[in-house]
Amino acid sequence: MSTRTPAPAETPRELADQHDLRIHRAKQLARPVGYQGLNCFIAGFCWHKGDADMTVYIEGLTEPVAPSAITILEQPT
Repeated sequence: MSTRTPAPAETPRELADQHDLRIHRAKQLARPVGYQGLNCFIAGFCWHKGDADMTVYIEGLTEPVAPSAITILEQPT
């Protein structure tokens, strides 16, 4: 019989923070991300003081994109 207690479920904030880190990593490694069915590259991102979510900029677009609208694409191994 196992005495291990299950790990607590991650909160929505923790999941959003993990997604932000994946976006950051995609930018650092120049990996494409999915946005509106297209493969795009991240031009930049920033966190404005007081905002809970980051602001993401996609190459070729002038308007910022919500991080939740971006899909992290799996990389072949």
